[in-house]
Amino acid sequence: MNNSLMQLMEKYKSGSRSVFNLGPFLSIELIWQKNLQFNAILQKSDDMATTALLNFDLGFEATVLPYDLNVEAEILGAEVRYYDGFDEVPVYPTIAEKWVHKAEDIVIPDKISETGRLPAIIRSIQTIKNMNPDRGAVGVFIPGPFTLAGQVMDMDEMFVMVLKKPDVTRAILKRLAEFIKMLRTIYIEAGVDFIVVEEGGATTISPAVFRKLLLPYLKEILSEKAVPHALSLTGSSDKFIEIMLECKPDGIGVDQECDIDNVRKTVPEGIPLFTVGGDYTMLAQATPAEIEKTVSTYLDKGVTTVTPPADIYPPAKLENIAAFVSTVRNYKGPVF
Repeated sequence: MNNSLMQLMEKYKSGSRSVFNLGPFLSIELIWQKNLQFNAILQKSDDMATTALLNFDLGFEATVLPYDLNVEAEILGAEVRYYDGFDEVPVYPTIAEKWVHKAEDIVIPDKISETGRLPAIIRSIQTIKNMNPDRGAVGVFIPGPFTLAGQVMDMDEMFVMVLKKPDVTRAILKRLAEFIKMLRTIYIEAGVDFIVVEEGGATTISPAVFRKLLLPYLKEILSEKAVPHALSLTGSSDKFIEIMLECKPDGIGVDQECDIDNVRKTVPEGIPLFTVGGDYTMLAQATPAEIEKTVSTYLDKGVTTVTPPADIYPPAKLENIAAFVSTVRNYKGPVF
């Protein structure tokens, strides 16, 4: 087994199949039980670490930070709006204003590690690693250049620019890729075990444009991997899989909207394939038996492991999370 991500998964595997999570997962029910405030989880290192460690308590073999996609934009100067929510239901923060129109608008701070929420995230990673070095892997997810561009630019303007001003778009993506590589280095120095590059926003453009404008920068980001790097796309990502493989990721992540059978045929057996299993109401509304059936169906298709859908309101039942974890862990089929 030469794949570094597979080796990491094997290190913490406690069943016949690894229950390895590629994305941030928060149990709303456990947040309520511990009287934690959602905005504090996003911003305070101790609360962030507490909730990240809950993933190990739930049976997952990996936990991933941060919990929202606004961290990088905030480091670059965005104002992030936080919300108290309603009836204790978490509401994710948003960007107050999109200010980037050209590459020169992107100003990378001299001391990235001291900017925005990054100090809290770094402290949280170090707390988890120091307190629980053997419980599981600690990862971070970072938006890819195109996804990050959508956080700092007006989306309508961005899509027009992609079509009519490709050189301007290319300069912006290059600048954002430089920033992402710097950030990646900081996370590795903080001690993370793996990195997930989330480029779901890029499935909104054509494969031809993806290849021409974005692929060179994704290749750069994944070219130097001191720790395993997975590349994740959301939405109908089937037609992008071959392009993703050109980046030589250690793992591929997709979600429920893609054709798993098609993807499985494309991804070589030596590269772990992750998929989100079930719709976003499953953990809240299905029975444990229904969850077992759904998760097993995904595993029968030959994915390496299934990751849970995000816990959004209504909250996931703890017995359903347990059923999800148990089904993956005890699955007896071959591992790809």
